[in-house]
Amino acid sequence: MSAADDRSEQPAGSAAPLIAVRMQGVSKWFGSFQALNKIDLTVRRGEKIVVCGPSGSGKSTLIRCINQLEPIQAGSIVVDDIDLGAGGKNVQRVRREVGMVFQSFNLFPHMTVMDNCILAPMKVRNAPKDEAIATARKYLARVHIPEQADKYPAQLSGGQQQRVAIARALCMNPKIMLFDEPTSALDPEMVQEVLDTMIDLAEEGMTMVCVTHEMGFARRVADRVVFMDHGEIVEVAPPEEFFERPSHERARLFLGQIQRTHKPVPE
Repeated sequence: MSAADDRSEQPAGSAAPLIAVRMQGVSKWFGSFQALNKIDLTVRRGEKIVVCGPSGSGKSTLIRCINQLEPIQAGSIVVDDIDLGAGGKNVQRVRREVGMVFQSFNLFPHMTVMDNCILAPMKVRNAPKDEAIATARKYLARVHIPEQADKYPAQLSGGQQQRVAIARALCMNPKIMLFDEPTSALDPEMVQEVLDTMIDLAEEGMTMVCVTHEMGFARRVADRVVFMDHGEIVEVAPPEEFFERPSHERARLFLGQIQRTHKPVPE
């Protein structure tokens, strides 16, 4: 989506929308392989974006570029009015405002759930320990596992570990949450508990960019669905339009395959 597209969606005379993320002309290479090709995408504050596409389409690379876990070679990214292209000096500022949840949890195995949650607020935001603990307890309750605070990750199920990862990200009070296939490493019976937590966040107005194959979740939560293939954004549409009337053949083929293997999120 270009800046011109963004302007065209506003009513005449309205103020400019509050932008959480703006990517313009973003390209990314791994050696000679081009993973992203001139990506334009704007995410408004409070908006929920689901990014989907076949394996190798560039969707995880796109989301990792938003907080510079992957540096880009061309284009520009602005997150919460902070330019990520300013010689790398703003990367840590952006990461303080952007929470990220990975598919593999990435919890510190030698630390309790509580210690995992309070580490970043104390180290990065210089929060007093008592304050960090209170915040952690609040968010562990929010993801429905307050009783797990003193356990170690290995003592938890996969779904519980992923909810800890979400709570840990929330403890930094981020303005934007990124999810990189957060349910793909889970057993099927654990998927719903993580999706329910993400649905709660979405309904509370959190700005979210989610890479996922959970199309029931996308139907229920997304403001827009972004479909990628071969490093390009092929289609962007509201969920009802994307699922009922996809305009590109590649999107139609993808939906035909994915909807045969994934169940919808129950209401």
